[in-house]
Amino acid sequence: MTKTSRALRILVSTSLIFAALPLGTAVRAQDIVASDDIAGGSSVFVFRSSRKKPQERSSSKAYVARGAAGTANRKRVNTYVAANWRTKRVPTLKKGPGTTAATAAAKRRIALSNTLTANADKMLDNKQFDQAIATYREALKQNPKNADATVGLSDALTAKGIETAGDINNVAAVPFLEEATHVKPQNDVAYAKLGEIYDANDQTEKAITSYEAALRINPGLIDVYVPLGLAYVKAGEIEKAAVYATKAETAGPESAESRYLRGLVLFHQNKNDMALASFDRAIVLNSDFVNAYYYRGQVLDRMEKDDQAVASYKKAVAKDPGFAPAWHDMGVVYYNTGQYQNAAGAYQEVLKNDPNDGEAHANLASTYRQLEQYSAANKEYWAAADASPKLKGDPDLHSEWGYCLGKTNEWDKAVAQTTVAQELSPTAIDYTNTGWAYYNAAEEDKRNNRAAEASANYELGKAFLQKAVVANPKLDAAYLNLGSTYNGLGDYQNAVNTLNEAVNLHNDWIIALNALGYGYRGMNNLSAAAAAFNRVLTLDGNNVNGLFYLGEVQFALGNKKEAKRLQQKLGSLNPSLAGRLSRILDGKEVLNNMKSVTNKIPFSFPKLPY
Repeated sequence: MTKTSRALRILVSTSLIFAALPLGTAVRAQDIVASDDIAGGSSVFVFRSSRKKPQERSSSKAYVARGAAGTANRKRVNTYVAANWRTKRVPTLKKGPGTTAATAAAKRRIALSNTLTANADKMLDNKQFDQAIATYREALKQNPKNADATVGLSDALTAKGIETAGDINNVAAVPFLEEATHVKPQNDVAYAKLGEIYDANDQTEKAITSYEAALRINPGLIDVYVPLGLAYVKAGEIEKAAVYATKAETAGPESAESRYLRGLVLFHQNKNDMALASFDRAIVLNSDFVNAYYYRGQVLDRMEKDDQAVASYKKAVAKDPGFAPAWHDMGVVYYNTGQYQNAAGAYQEVLKNDPNDGEAHANLASTYRQLEQYSAANKEYWAAADASPKLKGDPDLHSEWGYCLGKTNEWDKAVAQTTVAQELSPTAIDYTNTGWAYYNAAEEDKRNNRAAEASANYELGKAFLQKAVVANPKLDAAYLNLGSTYNGLGDYQNAVNTLNEAVNLHNDWIIALNALGYGYRGMNNLSAAAAAFNRVLTLDGNNVNGLFYLGEVQFALGNKKEAKRLQQKLGSLNPSLAGRLSRILDGKEVLNNMKSVTNKIPFSFPKLPY
């Protein structure tokens, strides 16, 4: 379940990730907290919810009958089963048929059936189950009314089922046990064992049906109370689970299993303090109770006692290093509290035990994204989609994956993943991100002198971004990306119109103001360009884009002294870019003819460092 309270603590409402300036600058990821945050850039990626969206615990997987809990209850049920699989019965004294010639053949069949039954009884006592089953069947073939053979066959089938189930509750035992209940419908032992096998193999509804049948036949079968209650928890029927928790508590002495069941009921009723007390008591009664440590951690996590939750999860994995749910939820706590390196380690432990856990791969991918280990993140996103059909259809995963591929400069793949996200979720945000990927693919083409490819990618990006502004006329990021794409195409009039919309929606947004100034510069409207860049520097006097562009524009306007002042200030922030501006001011590098740049792809400045 999503931790709403923790989400509020993180204070993130929407996220914009800045990728490339008109100068080719890559800008660090930054959350937009409220609407007045500022940063530089001309292309933005919009996370569908939040860059720091809290991850979810694994409680939905209902790990309620595994680890110490499941083992203990299986032992209790098996103790009953082992003690009662053989029906205690007194051989029935049967009257033979009359002595007339007409009944002689029937008398012989009955006698043979009785002999076969006696032989089968000995085989069963000697645990020769297959031979006993075959012999009882032959006895019933000779005399279908042989009650002893009927009971014996049911017992033999039950014994064979128990043997086949073994310690792992192999489902291969089910046919034997089901036939045992058909032969003798009052076979409570077979029903109890069926319930256990179904429960161990996550066939919860069948487990409940079998356990209930056993109790209807034998209401005194108290060892079934706890496993039936746990099955009801797994099925989400908490009130019914509470009934069996009470029955277990009143039927016999206190046990770790009954306290654990009560703790689960209280946990699902959101009675955190009482649930914690129940799990603590279960641990007192059984210090190796892995599941109790695990759910104790979940309660503490819910109560936002993060350190204590992690400590409880660590106790669970100390008892059982392969207990993946505890590793998973430990990773969730670490992730949601910003301890990303620890989170990565926890998720890696999950994957050691289950390499095909798609959710763990996805969570690890997000963790690597937070650590800015984007290549590693891309591998995990791939593994998550490959392992889980559900995640393969999750637009969030493909969207985040597209962002990380952009960070590794794999723009063709970024286009592919953002396109998948957009196809799964055709919203304004997804159109915006597909446009973002195409825009940056075009910028990469331009840097590599692939003009035709750049133009094609700009056009593709433009189409998606136009859909975005239609789908949501209030999405500032869509207007920003569309305006930057128009700049890339040299369509400066449309760029200016669109970027003014972005600035109207997001007042004093430096990203948009820089791009707007660039558009005005492309139109040769130098006074408007200067005004936009001046506003950038009013908001952030150290903005290198604003300093460079304003210096260039001031030089073009003839304000050489002001241009020189801006160049000198730029020198302390970005010597490389300051050197470029100095060469322009000294006449050593030809300034682009601003009157001739309209409707052409604008020139490309060297990449700026952070």
